[in-house]
Amino acid sequence: MPAPDAIPADKLAKLIGTPRCPTLLDVRAEAARAADPRLVPAARPLDEAEITPDALARLSVGLNDPVVVICAEGHRRSQGVAAVLRSAHIPAEYLEGGQAAWNTAGLPLVDPGKLSARDAEGRTVWVTRSRPKIDRIACPWLIRRFVDPRAMFLYVAPALLHKSA
Repeated sequence: MPAPDAIPADKLAKLIGTPRCPTLLDVRAEAARAADPRLVPAARPLDEAEITPDALARLSVGLNDPVVVICAEGHRRSQGVAAVLRSAHIPAEYLEGGQAAWNTAGLPLVDPGKLSARDAEGRTVWVTRSRPKIDRIACPWLIRRFVDPRAMFLYVAPALLHKSA
């Protein structure tokens, strides 16, 4: 049975891609992220400077949804960040067993090397043609649901797309 402030990997997996999906924060240490850079789908990676108490206080201002914090093993780092967020009145849990439990369960992971670059706010930036057809409308929906809920989309004239290619 998980701790009252923990969520098991199988339960979190069922929430990803649904409107009830919490904000996912990957707080793994740089060494752990270097060893396995893959992310739980829709997770936002935070570096060391972003998990200080002051940085978390600034981050909590923009959080409206419940949060699940993910570290390598589900111990000290994720539990501490979740506790700091709860002290700021953000409903926060940690992933029980961390990313290791997610991997052991064989659940999907996203390779951030295959994603577009992130902007200063940590969002992925995607460019597509203006006046999209149906297939292009579905793409932002899929990206926001399964890759980056905070993704930003730039719609440009088709001629601009061909010039940059």
